[in-house]
Amino acid sequence: MISQLEPFERTISEINERFKVNGDDEDNWRIIQSIVHGIGGNAVNVGGTTLLGDQPGWGRSSMSAVWLEQYEAKQYHLVDPFISALINRLPEVMTDCGVLERSDPAYELNHDLKAHGYGSLYANTSGSLSSGYRAMVVFCTEHTLAEVDASIGFSRLKIIHAIIAANMPTQQNTEVSGRINIRRTSLTAKEYDVLNWLACGLRNDQIAFNGNIAEVTVRKHLLSIRKKLGATTREQAIAVAIRDGWITL
Repeated sequence: MISQLEPFERTISEINERFKVNGDDEDNWRIIQSIVHGIGGNAVNVGGTTLLGDQPGWGRSSMSAVWLEQYEAKQYHLVDPFISALINRLPEVMTDCGVLERSDPAYELNHDLKAHGYGSLYANTSGSLSSGYRAMVVFCTEHTLAEVDASIGFSRLKIIHAIIAANMPTQQNTEVSGRINIRRTSLTAKEYDVLNWLACGLRNDQIAFNGNIAEVTVRKHLLSIRKKLGATTREQAIAVAIRDGWITL
């Protein structure tokens, strides 16, 4: 891969020139995919927040249609650490696929990625000077992170990502290929209270007393919380909520 980037300054100049002659958003999307494939990636994801930057707004991917159907069907956006990084303003996030332990909320997502031919994902976020909006570019490859760093270099990939982010399609047509759902449902005020009390170690009867509600209502709130956070257990719901910034301890 690295031979295709030498000299790197010329590579960057050529990438910039390609975007200067495009015609519309779809042309830009094709150029983005071509650039990523040209440096050894097998797919690219792009996305952004709402203008306030407080929640995911849209996403688009060139990953396989089979994988995207799996992603939607299992609602992986609820436990996706890359979406979490976008919302929590992390400038960089990366993962090797097929390596997470079962205790991690994103375990199944991570191992499913490996099963569908993705070895690692590397992403950078960038922000707007005029609003809270942030964008993310995710480089997907069959190689490991160590191999990507050795062949391309994360510092170089970060520069390429910045150029892609500056030229990402802005008008997101719901009928375009690769569009993915990354919106998450917000918790209600009462659900926030229940989740915080749960994280503090309170039992259902204690939560019911604090909230002046019946225990059956507590159970209903907990079920709703788990669904919204994509968690199968109470403990996993707490882990996801802390990781994604829904609550702090």
